Amino acid sequence: MAEPRVNGLRSIELNVFNLEESAGFYKKVWGLDEVKLDKGTAYLRATGPNHHVVALHEKPRAGLQTINFSAADRATVDGLHAKVTAIGAQVHSAPCELPAEAGGGYGFEVSSPEGQHIRISSDVVEHGDVTEDDARPTCLNHVVINAASLPTQMEFYCDVLGFKLSDNNGHMSFIRCSTNHHSIALAQSQGASLNHAAFEMKDFVGLMQGVGRVRLADYEVGWGIGRHSGPGRNIFSYFVDPNGFAIEYTTEVEQVDDSYEVHYGDYWQAQPLRPCSWAGAKTVPTKWMAEAMNGITIEQRNASCDDVISNKMAS
Repeated sequence: MAEPRVNGLRSIELNVFNLEESAGFYKKVWGLDEVKLDKGTAYLRATGPNHHVVALHEKPRAGLQTINFSAADRATVDGLHAKVTAIGAQVHSAPCELPAEAGGGYGFEVSSPEGQHIRISSDVVEHGDVTEDDARPTCLNHVVINAASLPTQMEFYCDVLGFKLSDNNGHMSFIRCSTNHHSIALAQSQGASLNHAAFEMKDFVGLMQGVGRVRLADYEVGWGIGRHSGPGRNIFSYFVDPNGFAIEYTTEVEQVDDSYEVHYGDYWQAQPLRPCSWAGAKTVPTKWMAEAMNGITIEQRNASCDDVISNKMAS
């Protein structure tokens, strides 16, 4: 049997302050559909077959809860469980049947070295109806995580889960588990947090239509519209959701195979236009966008909520 490895990105789970407000945003503004509302959790799908691409959990503190990855079959799930157990990772469950409301399937949960909660599963239910609406996301394309120790996180994702390095631009490692240039990117930071989640649009016209819908709802573009001159070379537009999470519409992410040549910082720093291949340094994140990507916005809002709770308890 080949070495067991993850083979795809399924979904992301977020803890949010107000489930009704957050679900409303992701449905009416971002373009997702509700699959199920169950016990304080909303499961939301894109137009593609994945059971859901976002799960929202109402909690007192906002933050990244779980990243869901796929495996080819149950034997692969069992093999990956054996690997994470062997290295002494924090394993939360043995492989088992998963809840039907989340799409079912067979999987287990483990934490990365910096505490990200990860679920690996096979045989999750997929939707038979694929919606033809170019203005809405088709799937979750990639997730970027801020990391205090890139080497430690890289060792876990690549040596244990089977990801492969696509590129490193000097401060971010872009790693893949499929033909998508990166399903995960790890950004060097002072601490672990969600940098952003990127949702794939069918094409550039669809991305522009999606951006138009978000703008009409009075959400400002935090970075873009542009095309990354760095790894992935994808078209992008970034926003901040009602909780303070950075989210992206993207399209035309580079597709690669094992013949792809890895490039490092010097190569990417030598590109003629950075960070946008259309407008160079004229297209950069706003200050508030950068704060959201660094996890600052979420922490500030969590601190404000903590103060409110403390004041209520004191009175």
